[in-house]
Amino acid sequence: MATPRTAVSTGVSTGLRRRLLWPPLLALGLTLATPLPGALPEAAAQDCSQQATGEELPENAGPYPLIEQLGLRQAWDLATGEGVTVAVLDSGVDREHPDLAGAVARGSEFTVVPEEREFVRTTPERQRDCPGHGTAVAGMIAANRAEGDRMAGVAPGSVVYPVRIADGVDRATPNTLAAAVDDAVAADVDILNLSFAYPVDAEPLRAAVARAVDAGVLVVAAAGNEGNEGNEGGNGDGAGNGEGDGEGDAVPMYPAAYEGVLTVGAVGEDGQPLETSNAGDWVDLAGYGQELAVAAPGGGYRVEAGTSFATAQVSGAAALVLSRFPDLTAAQLADRLTESANPVGGGRGERTGAGIVDPFAALTHLDGAGDGATDGATGDQGEAAARPGHIPVRPIPEDRPLLSPTAATALGWTGGLLLAVALGLLGAPAVRRAARRGWHAGPTPEERAPAAREPAPPPPPLDWLRGTPDANDRSTAARSPARPPARPHARNRTR
Repeated sequence: MATPRTAVSTGVSTGLRRRLLWPPLLALGLTLATPLPGALPEAAAQDCSQQATGEELPENAGPYPLIEQLGLRQAWDLATGEGVTVAVLDSGVDREHPDLAGAVARGSEFTVVPEEREFVRTTPERQRDCPGHGTAVAGMIAANRAEGDRMAGVAPGSVVYPVRIADGVDRATPNTLAAAVDDAVAADVDILNLSFAYPVDAEPLRAAVARAVDAGVLVVAAAGNEGNEGNEGGNGDGAGNGEGDGEGDAVPMYPAAYEGVLTVGAVGEDGQPLETSNAGDWVDLAGYGQELAVAAPGGGYRVEAGTSFATAQVSGAAALVLSRFPDLTAAQLADRLTESANPVGGGRGERTGAGIVDPFAALTHLDGAGDGATDGATGDQGEAAARPGHIPVRPIPEDRPLLSPTAATALGWTGGLLLAVALGLLGAPAVRRAARRGWHAGPTPEERAPAAREPAPPPPPLDWLRGTPDANDRSTAARSPARPPARPHARNRTR
């Protein structure tokens, strides 16, 4: 484990697209040379015939896209990768890049020599990185957070242990690569990032990777950028000769397809698999491989893409999880990353495995049954473990009906009977009413019979109409004085 480092604010990093084809002159039968860590004197860094460089970020550059895509701000609230060392076996790392200040340990360097021993190991104070690939990968993993998050590595608190292949990974012999892997394990690293892929299964490299896995190191490797078709129509036979066996199986890439390796494919910004990302049942996980700004030697940045940098993202996510849960084994760490991934297209894919890595979900994931996971494709853990490089992934739950067909039928009959009983209870009064009327429409006989009427009240007395006053009228007349008789009209007087 590395000691915590002090974060320095300035920049960030990511990846670069490369296709690494195994040279045809590889001698696969060479005997693995015994690595001699520190046994040779320090050698001066070799000059580069061509040096990759970059440019400064624009003044108006916004937050680094991966921060949002991977949900890193939420993840950083829980862990930053402190105390975790990630070995980067690559083209070297420019430790003087401002983004990598305090993030790079003094590593080792392997130079191929035309002698029986094949290579020389040194520990230079300052590594060169001629193509810039290793610096980009290291920055993607461990670069410091810049002001405004314009750049940042996935695990800005982690430390990178660089293992440089001076002549280029694509020109190294299998024994040289095997010695480089052993060197990283001897340095007590926690995670080994292998951002390269070959179509040749070299026994020395296979044995070295197996030793790393047995030592408890999580080995993370790139699926490669050859764009094979997997079981959809690849032409390889798995032996690396590209001739095919007619069954549509893709050419496995190595070290990605070795047993116990966590293999990473790439998706684009839209979350869909990149066509250049290799496919196969040995792909376990995916990261973002679209064009991104990456750290370049000399302090600048450039734009690159590919599975190399998707792999670096997964290594960074693993560093975050291991920082928070330091007691996890490599297998448990791999399971946590795959079980918490976001599936692409709703299920496991040959280019994306269990899905896109999700650092925050991995940090908050509740462990399942652990070693009881089965293979998502076959459901057979034994067959899954037999495939090279396959880490068992807990299958995505299938959509299943809530009830079995038998239970659904029984529930339907029960519901029908209950409905019939309810209708019978509610309809009983209407049935009785219909029976009373002889099952004819209309009112019942009782309803048709006229209702009995009450007798009409007697008419009022009509005496007042005939001029006969009643008692009240008579009493009133008795109290009224008599009027004098009317005087005759003047015209009627007698003269």
